[in-house]
Amino acid sequence: MPHTSRPRSLTWSQVAAWRLRRHHLVAPFTAPDAGDAVEGVASALCGVHAQVMSSAEQAVAARTRLPDAAAAVRAALWDDRRLVKTWAMRGTLHLLPAAELPSYVAALRHDGRLLTERLLEQQGIAPRDVELVLEALPEALGAETLTREELAERLGAVTGDEALGEKVRSGWGVLLKPAARRGLLCFGPQRGRNVTFCAPRHWLDGHGGPPGGTTSPRARGPEEAGPLEPARALGRMLERYLRAYGPAAPDDFARWWGTGTPEVRAALRELGEAVEATSVEGHRAWALREDVEEMARPAADDAPVVRLLPGFDPYVVGVSRQLASLLPDPALRPKVSRTAGWISPVLVVDGLIGGVWTARPARRTEVEVETFVPLRPGLRRRVAEEAEALLASGDHEVVVRFA
Repeated sequence: MPHTSRPRSLTWSQVAAWRLRRHHLVAPFTAPDAGDAVEGVASALCGVHAQVMSSAEQAVAARTRLPDAAAAVRAALWDDRRLVKTWAMRGTLHLLPAAELPSYVAALRHDGRLLTERLLEQQGIAPRDVELVLEALPEALGAETLTREELAERLGAVTGDEALGEKVRSGWGVLLKPAARRGLLCFGPQRGRNVTFCAPRHWLDGHGGPPGGTTSPRARGPEEAGPLEPARALGRMLERYLRAYGPAAPDDFARWWGTGTPEVRAALRELGEAVEATSVEGHRAWALREDVEEMARPAADDAPVVRLLPGFDPYVVGVSRQLASLLPDPALRPKVSRTAGWISPVLVVDGLIGGVWTARPARRTEVEVETFVPLRPGLRRRVAEEAEALLASGDHEVVVRFA
């Protein structure tokens, strides 16, 4: 494990201020066009959580200030195919840069466990069912874009096991997630009310993505130079994670990625002198050595940074184990991290979580903000401006109320 005899001492306020900059929440991400901006944000954040697409679109909007971020995200996904929507970290949906997909797939392959036995049992699925899907999927899916029903029918026909098709129909993605982790499947455009699936090697080929499972030269960099061995790929992913979410302990990355802590400790050792130990108000964590100096700088005497972030925002999801340290009172954690894994939209003040909010769209959008810290009138006006920037559309009025 990389270490130093005297870890650099940092405060949570310093860390939060640094993360705000890395997440493009102080100054928006700028790029030559909207597609570049959307792709750049997805890369910088190590993917955008997309269980709820409107939240993913708002996460991009909060960091780019594009006039129509939702349309830009959809264009990057379905027209330009610069993003890919797939099950990735923790088995949850993410928007990933298409050109970086091979790196994610290589890192996901590091953990040979496909699914826990308990989850398989709950769904009435045997481990052999998972293997059958992995073997049959390339033939069943081919170069087409299929609905779940169509894919289930094809898999039943290819395997000669009609019961397998039924399990694909009713398994809530349990049988398809391992295929996504292997890079065999991703989401295609919605067909009416139905989701569709396609093979990345066909869907992305010729659109700046990874043709035939290799990385596009357009986005190729030092860490995207080609397919990586899984353990090395996990180390590269840890390095990218620290660039956006550091300082972090092995348990932080393990929770975010969905793997075991021993694997992360091994990856951290492999990073060697590239990482440095820190002590954030007594919490031992690691950061990239090149970033620690910037983190330790005295806070600038600027106007407070006030941001409204949507539900499931990467700023919160990426450091869920550290959440209590970003709150004025750890007892407030259940208001942010709710039951069944739901993450509330949050009010962020200078990088720390200062409240939660909800929006009720009707003839006008009513935003109710529950604050955890006192906000003077000037900051309340900033919150209202944030709500307008994030949620306004056309002449649709946005009204903010404070609980």
